[in-house]
Amino acid sequence: MNKAATIQMDADKLLTRIDYLEENRRFIQNALEMALSLGDFQENINKGYGPKHILQEADKRISHLIPFEANAFYLVDQESSNFDLAVCNASHLKKYIKAEVDHMIEKGYFAWAIREKRGVLISSRDHSRKFVLHVIATYSRIRGMYIGLLPEKNSKIPDTSLTLLSIILLNTANALESLEFYSLLRNQNELLEKMVEERTQALAKYERQLQQVLKIQAIGTLAGGIAHDFNNILFPIVGYTELTMDEVLEDSVAHNNLGEILKAANRAKDLVQQILTFSRQSGQERKPVKVQQIIKEALKLLRASIPASIEIVHNIDEECAPVMGDATQIHQVIMNLCTNAYHAMQDKGGKLEVSMKEVHVGYEQTIQKIGMQPGNHLQLLVKDEGCGMDASVLDRIFEPYYTTKEQGKGTGLGLSVIHGIVKNHRGDITAASSPGKGTIFTVYLPVVEDGDVQTEFEPVNGAEKGTERILLIDDEEQIIAMERQMLENLGYQVTARTDSVEALKEFSKDPQNYDLVITDMTMPYMTGDELAQKLLDIKPDLPVILCTGFNEDITEEKALSMGIQKFVMKPVIKNDLATTIRNVLDQNRLN
Repeated sequence: MNKAATIQMDADKLLTRIDYLEENRRFIQNALEMALSLGDFQENINKGYGPKHILQEADKRISHLIPFEANAFYLVDQESSNFDLAVCNASHLKKYIKAEVDHMIEKGYFAWAIREKRGVLISSRDHSRKFVLHVIATYSRIRGMYIGLLPEKNSKIPDTSLTLLSIILLNTANALESLEFYSLLRNQNELLEKMVEERTQALAKYERQLQQVLKIQAIGTLAGGIAHDFNNILFPIVGYTELTMDEVLEDSVAHNNLGEILKAANRAKDLVQQILTFSRQSGQERKPVKVQQIIKEALKLLRASIPASIEIVHNIDEECAPVMGDATQIHQVIMNLCTNAYHAMQDKGGKLEVSMKEVHVGYEQTIQKIGMQPGNHLQLLVKDEGCGMDASVLDRIFEPYYTTKEQGKGTGLGLSVIHGIVKNHRGDITAASSPGKGTIFTVYLPVVEDGDVQTEFEPVNGAEKGTERILLIDDEEQIIAMERQMLENLGYQVTARTDSVEALKEFSKDPQNYDLVITDMTMPYMTGDELAQKLLDIKPDLPVILCTGFNEDITEEKALSMGIQKFVMKPVIKNDLATTIRNVLDQNRLN
């Protein structure tokens, strides 16, 4: 009986032992699953939770598994490398824990915990309490430190619990690292999205600029095609009007009427020149130009012509470098922008501000502006306090023939011409405006560092007469007759021909009989430049004046390089023609 009882008792103990082990296995399995569940933080990370949220989740798991009186988590400051308290689940012990942690850092206990890479037991300063220190770290980087305060009556912690603590804190560190990488990727994604949006806007702006350039080029091609014929039509109108005005009394009605005809013809001449300018087909000679003097000259003219209700303020940097350009065209840009500003303020008055300084234009700016290159530029601002413009008007102001002025008060070419001039100078022009807030035009022109600076406009001398012998060639009968009469009235001896081949034969008979040749450019059989070359082969010191209504094959630079002394655009005003002839003949005599 005793033996059987003993066997039964052993069996009971065995079953109890088996139940204990099974319960302990389930506990360890649950504890491990709970510890490893920190790896499931990805969903929370994706929702944008911060590091404190992860630490609070870790605190819940540690508190459920290990009976610490208080849990505290320190994170490493990435800039200073200091440990900063992030979470403490016992607010009444927070001050005490911070004081103890400062003591542990001072004594080097933190460094010991980092070296051990597991939980280490540390006594408080008065040895009354026990702390567990454990580094929060991935395999590559320290993220922080965990401090657990053991209960007063339980100053020990089983090895199993320390193992679970290590697993929880390792996953906490991994979750913090995942959060950092996710935040970095999210920030990079936002940055890329912003860059894509900016580039998309820049491309849209670039496309609008390109469309505008193509539109101007298309009109410029058309203008180039008709300019020659149109100027040939204007030339006799201008010439015969001037000749007739010389024959009638200055105070007569006829003289006044002829004066109005001449004004209209000159406006038509200027209109053709404007079209050719904004279409970049008017090829002007470029020189280094100090823009400061041009601005001052323009403002002086404006001050004399606009009412006192418009205040003019200027701030011009005298140290700005020159630009490579045409002084007359730059003067035109300034006058046009300032005149537009005056028109915007003429009803109520206001302040017209003109400023200029030198700025550096970087690559990022130039990719949004057609034709500009990085480097130093003059920045010219013309600002008014006028009525302003809405976005629909602002988008079209540089379009040819677009105008907001009343009929008869503008051609719609002013800003188109300015746009063409600026672009032809490898610069850029922009406008900013809103209704009732005025307008600011900003012009950029690339500067040059050296070179002879053109600071003044060429002086215009009065008309002078002469007695020299001139060979005149133009294939238009009406023009040749008008020019011959004009030159003979000035005292010159004129031989006129409408055929360039015949003119060459006439000249070849007696080259010394001619002091000057004036020839048209576009003629059948032989063009003006070809004729000039053959004439110069015969008489190298012969002064030649080449006239053209427009021809894309010849520019002033090309003509001068051939030995032609003067390049003149039709139609030519009588006084201008007389001055040109006199200057060429006198210069040739000096040489």
